[in-house]
Amino acid sequence: MIRVILITLLFISCQGNTTQTALSYQNQVAQLQPDTLLAGIQDKIYRAFVQSLLTKNNGSLTELSAGLAQLYETRHHNLIQYWRAYLQFYLSIYYLNKGDKKTAEKEIDKGLDWLEEMKNKNSEDYALLSEMLGFSIQFKPLKAMFLGPEAQDYATLAIKLDSTNLRAYYVYASNDFYTPEAFGGGKEAEKYLLKALSLPAQKIANEYLPSWGREESYELLIKLYIKKEKWELAKKYFKQGIKEFPESYSINQLASKLIGK
Repeated sequence: MIRVILITLLFISCQGNTTQTALSYQNQVAQLQPDTLLAGIQDKIYRAFVQSLLTKNNGSLTELSAGLAQLYETRHHNLIQYWRAYLQFYLSIYYLNKGDKKTAEKEIDKGLDWLEEMKNKNSEDYALLSEMLGFSIQFKPLKAMFLGPEAQDYATLAIKLDSTNLRAYYVYASNDFYTPEAFGGGKEAEKYLLKALSLPAQKIANEYLPSWGREESYELLIKLYIKKEKWELAKKYFKQGIKEFPESYSINQLASKLIGK
């Protein structure tokens, strides 16, 4: 894992159109590194989510959530709030998988409130906010025509704040992919997914910071090409994706759709 020192920050500041606000998480990491709870936090949340699904008990997620809440009470850093919101996303998916849409909506809304209230948001914050808002539309179909554009606006802002943020391009593409064609969707997903895959998951490896989005970009791009019946491109990116993420369930499950094509 990296040591956050001045030369590191200088290197990052030269990457793309990253603003001073977007550098805030790098600064926070230097202060938060002694907190072992945040070390590898993205993987911890995902493992807790998988365990919750397997055991049909969300105790692992709620225990981790309580730890993050306690840490945030003592260290009011946006990065901690970011991971609290990210965990709420998985709690929502957990309850949705159980068929409890009411609680799923409640959990995603809680995370959205935290992100929306956050001051001095950076590109990562807006990317997650866009992703979660887009996900929440399924619970509020009557507000889709308002929430969809709002989610896309957040993704656009995420790109503006950091033109090298893979997650910003992924969420923009995802929102476009899932927006019905009648409402202008489906026109830019391919371009933005290809852009996402041209970027690293992280500019500098750091287990305290987000790295999600690359595997998801492969999955969505393959689905897009399958939908358009562009089979050669679908197979090309399937091979690339499975080489990079050999244990990916979401990518592996698309193999059956490519047989004989």
